Amino acid sequence: MSVCVFIAGKSVTCLAGLLFSLSWTHSVEKTEWVEHWQTQNELLVLQETFVKGSGAGIDPAPNAVLDDGWYRWKPQTAVVVPSISLANSELTPDNWTLCALDAMTRRAGECIDFAKFEDQGVESFTIKVSR
Repeated sequence: MSVCVFIAGKSVTCLAGLLFSLSWTHSVEKTEWVEHWQTQNELLVLQETFVKGSGAGIDPAPNAVLDDGWYRWKPQTAVVVPSISLANSELTPDNWTLCALDAMTRRAGECIDFAKFEDQGVESFTIKVSR
């Protein structure tokens, strides 16, 4: 199974695997944000969220744990979606990054830096599972 990035309905690049991270920098607070997602039956399931600090628009969940400067939490209610839609914002200091994760270590492997699409005038992306 793969997680693919779609632009205007066409698959432009994919990562193989069942687990991946989606990361970015918050546009107002300039705070790092990372989410771990898992593919399951052609759906995306949020596993865990990590936020480096807090601030405007960044409210760690009530069950969040502060660990080495990162708030970390798992959703209390399952978050399952067929796709993730993202905007290409000039306000975000670092663009989206999608990385395959090793299931045992949770370390990033191959990554897609969405900055590579900036010169192509792309305004939005969709991430979804593909077989």
